[in-house]
Amino acid sequence: MSSNSRKRCDLPLPFGWFSVARSGELEVGQVLPRDFCETEFVLWRGEDGLVRALDAYCPHLGAHLGYDSQVVGNDLLCPFHHWQHAGDGRVTTIPYSPKVPPKLARACDRAWPVYEDMGMIFVWWHPHKAAPLWELSPVAEISEEGWTATEYRDWVVDIPVQELTENGADIAHFAALHGTKSPPVPELKIDGYTRYSSVSTRMPTPRGDIDGKITVRAPGPGVSFTRFHGITEMLLMQMHTPIDRSHTLLRHQYFVPSVLDDRKINVTKALIRETWRQLEQDIRIWKHKKYLADPILVKGDGPILAYREFFQRYYA
Repeated sequence: MSSNSRKRCDLPLPFGWFSVARSGELEVGQVLPRDFCETEFVLWRGEDGLVRALDAYCPHLGAHLGYDSQVVGNDLLCPFHHWQHAGDGRVTTIPYSPKVPPKLARACDRAWPVYEDMGMIFVWWHPHKAAPLWELSPVAEISEEGWTATEYRDWVVDIPVQELTENGADIAHFAALHGTKSPPVPELKIDGYTRYSSVSTRMPTPRGDIDGKITVRAPGPGVSFTRFHGITEMLLMQMHTPIDRSHTLLRHQYFVPSVLDDRKINVTKALIRETWRQLEQDIRIWKHKKYLADPILVKGDGPILAYREFFQRYYA
């Protein structure tokens, strides 16, 4: 990674729940090394089906637990000296020691909290290992109404999470870059660490523009749920996971009702293609832009500074 790319942004890493794997990537008994938020850690799924996450390196002599290790029951076996590690950070077994020293037998901050739902595995990351300040919760469309996953895509983008998510507050770029007619200003509401917004708009379809409504719920900086109403019924789970201070893994997972008529199926496919078209236009700009802490703004730019002030709550 070039030093020039890092110089384009000096924002810190936000804390929050971040997607680190798709559920299907981690079967029972499988181990995955991960490197996000400038942090190396390891995931594994125990025989009880639950996912655990620990710092990547064994505290004994530094072996990386993401390679050549084994899942034993619900614990992770270090490949170097066969110490066994529980998901809460305890060392449970040292095969050549009569007992585990008390310091190692206690739960500790080597562990990372995990939440799994909607086909994704999320890990809580905080630079000071603080406990989660909010929880993720099931989404009604999926947990209660039986909506199913459809299209999925991901991208690595050259932009930090704050700039990526503030893109929605940059009203002026919708017409200039995407050709959106009269982009509306969303109504924003803040509740603790969660952001809500809603907007009524006209959306492009193969049959012309159609009235619709979009609502967004964003519980933290790492995930947002965008619900499309009227034009079709669709839910976009957008996930933003920091890789480092200048690069983000962006994921799109779409959900739809189990039954959709042919017209809405076609509209939904067109809407997904349109979101990708606009996103990839943004990505071409993001790749070369620089973060300006004190931008020159004019009336009509949108609530960019207000959004930045709100986002400060995600920095330690």
